[in-house]
Amino acid sequence: MSVKVITKFPDMDDFSYNYRRWNRQFVEQNIILNGKFSYLYYPEHWTTLSLKFAFGGSEQYILGNMKYGVQDNMYLILNRDSIYQSLIDSDKPVESLTLNFTAKFVEDVFYSSFNSDEYLLDFPEVRDRYPVNFFQKLYNTDGILSTYINNIRLDLKNNNYDTDKLNEILHSILEHTFRSQLTESKTADELQSVKRSTRVELFNRLNKAKDYIESNYHESIDLDMLSKVSSLCPHHFLRKFKSYTGVSPHQFLKSVRLEKARIMLESTNSSITEICLNCGYESLSSFSFLFKNTYKTSPESYRKNYGKKVNFQIM
Repeated sequence: MSVKVITKFPDMDDFSYNYRRWNRQFVEQNIILNGKFSYLYYPEHWTTLSLKFAFGGSEQYILGNMKYGVQDNMYLILNRDSIYQSLIDSDKPVESLTLNFTAKFVEDVFYSSFNSDEYLLDFPEVRDRYPVNFFQKLYNTDGILSTYINNIRLDLKNNNYDTDKLNEILHSILEHTFRSQLTESKTADELQSVKRSTRVELFNRLNKAKDYIESNYHESIDLDMLSKVSSLCPHHFLRKFKSYTGVSPHQFLKSVRLEKARIMLESTNSSITEICLNCGYESLSSFSFLFKNTYKTSPESYRKNYGKKVNFQIM
């Protein structure tokens, strides 16, 4: 299976753009998309199975009423045939990296990863092909995956990549991702429900709400909104979310906002008021009270003790 690297993204508004030709290449070969943008918007379009990464900022992915925000140290899995929009709108360039896998490649890796050597010696070709789907959600990037991704980024940055090497890395990434799905599957099985199909569906819906909070914490979020995102009635959602995460949706939102604020205090020169507003708080006094109650120190004291001076350079 060949690998193609694309660093120049097409203009979908250009009359010469041919979406059939553009999509066909994703069916025929694995494709790595990589580039840096301060602003980039793509209207609804099709995808094969893909892993989405962003570095130095956030990239938004919109699927219907669901908005995912991909940032450093996390990634998003979109299944084949998903239709989505994407957006980067930032004061500084954000690096976008997407790994796109063909259906055949996915089936081959899945087949060889979960069958015995003895069986694969007798049947080296994939038998009984069928679609492979992942839990479509945000994930934290673990150490193994980070190593693979950083190797790809370094090779692309130096414009010194070997497609054979990239192909081997994609094999390793996809197998590692398959194995991480086993952990997700076990977590889904821990949800209380009689039928496994119900547990899996509930797991997917609760993760949509969880991902929505982590992606849109800077906006106004309430129980009704989250219940609509997860397609559950409010009380059912509230009960199941608390059972799944150990905290209520409101408590989870508060912890995400305060953690984001803590990181901003350490890594940016933004004022306390700006950080307060950027994390979804309207009242500086309420933000300061919650921060001190959680971290046992005020935002100002925390920055003084742990903040790193940031020097901004014009690129």
